[in-house]
Amino acid sequence: MKVELDKIALISLVCGEQPYYSIFEHPVVKKCGSYNGSHDEWRWFHYELEKLSEQELYDLYILCRESWNKK
Repeated sequence: MKVELDKIALISLVCGEQPYYSIFEHPVVKKCGSYNGSHDEWRWFHYELEKLSEQELYDLYILCRESWNKK
């Protein structure tokens, strides 16, 4: 099955993930979000995510998802 996602859906997909600590310094991850240690949470910057292409958003989603498998 092939699923078509538009940019808004891809941003939502990314926002449903958070990167594992090991990739916090990845250039795209660092540019598009930040970690709040006192609350132990990751926050995405929507204005930065909106600047990414659909392919870049998909790649960011995969990067974050796979970072948890490589901890």
